[in-house]
Amino acid sequence: MFNGELQQTSIDTAYQFNSFSPYIINGGLNNRFSPFCVFCSSNNTINLVNDGSFKQCNSCRKQFKAAITGLSNLNLPQYRASK
Repeated sequence: MFNGELQQTSIDTAYQFNSFSPYIINGGLNNRFSPFCVFCSSNNTINLVNDGSFKQCNSCRKQFKAAITGLSNLNLPQYRASK
């Protein structure tokens, strides 16, 4: 029965969550993005989005979606194809 009193959630734990996916963690997506331009292969790029998923090349001046280079902070199981 509801008595009108609700317990407050601590600000430190308010945005914590559990996910079924190893690619999603409490900080967001757990990916690293390549610093290399998809058009000219220069690594002279700047991030246009904080996570680094969208960049601009300082050499050819084009904007692009960065390629995913791998997962960070995760030890995923390694799978081998059976022969």
